[in-house]
Amino acid sequence: MPIFTIEQEQQNEYFTRGFTGIKNALSPELLKRLQDMATRFENDIMTKHKQGDMVYGSCVVNDPVGDRLTRYNEIYARDIDTTLDLLSSPPMMAIFRDICGRGAVPIQMDILYKHQHPHPVVLWHQEMQNTRVYPYLNIGIFLDDSLEDDGCLSYVPNTQHEQQDIQVLSSKHGWDIPKSIEFPAMAGDINIQDIMILHGSKPKRTQGVRRTIYVEIRPYEGILEDNAQSKEWAELKKRFMGLVLRRADPQDWPKEWKDDYPSDLGSDEDEIRNIVSKWEAPIPSNYAIFPVEHPEYPVPADMR
Repeated sequence: MPIFTIEQEQQNEYFTRGFTGIKNALSPELLKRLQDMATRFENDIMTKHKQGDMVYGSCVVNDPVGDRLTRYNEIYARDIDTTLDLLSSPPMMAIFRDICGRGAVPIQMDILYKHQHPHPVVLWHQEMQNTRVYPYLNIGIFLDDSLEDDGCLSYVPNTQHEQQDIQVLSSKHGWDIPKSIEFPAMAGDINIQDIMILHGSKPKRTQGVRRTIYVEIRPYEGILEDNAQSKEWAELKKRFMGLVLRRADPQDWPKEWKDDYPSDLGSDEDEIRNIVSKWEAPIPSNYAIFPVEHPEYPVPADMR
């Protein structure tokens, strides 16, 4: 059976404009499991929030219409089986292999919840400033439709190569930075973006919540090169990838790369518990320094 691969055209798109997408990447079964997981997370977190308890890794914001969940970090600590099944799925293994390359490891794995306006927008930003010697990917796995003119992701192609002056760009242009494009997606699609591509998303106009899982992927050597986290932390991410490879189809990973990862792994639960206990802060992102005042940004005039 042929292995899942990232087509050359998609690779070219990623390496030139800084992002690409895979349509219908997830099987219906896996998509349903992920949707159910996201719903369960939201229900559990909001129930505890109403009781005055905070769930570690969650962020609940006080919107004018009430409290709503906006993100939940490190979700592999909460549902090990479902998240490892996602990471070891053929399309994700292809991204690890074909785009990130040898030494690839998963770093963060979070889920973002985007609700109807009024709810915080995703301002123009570049994530995780780095040396750019090694690839650094941010993978979006869409659990719900993300439609054009309804707060889908917007990108500014070819802005990933250096730090952008977002204060100037957003103050002058609002959402209409030159060459920016909206990039809609459907439930089950996967976006592959360079971590430093300039991107954001306008307010969501329609009812309901849009859930997107984000997975950061980086070569082990790139973590050491940037020196933003400890070597111990990088070694733990190698062990994380070891769990993924243990669960993946062996044909999805080059044999000569398998010895790059630990073979003395314990149970999934023990390994994940150790990874979570030694969490380290991520590399800072690049946003506008001060709040931007513009007639159409961050909330368009017709929604104010």
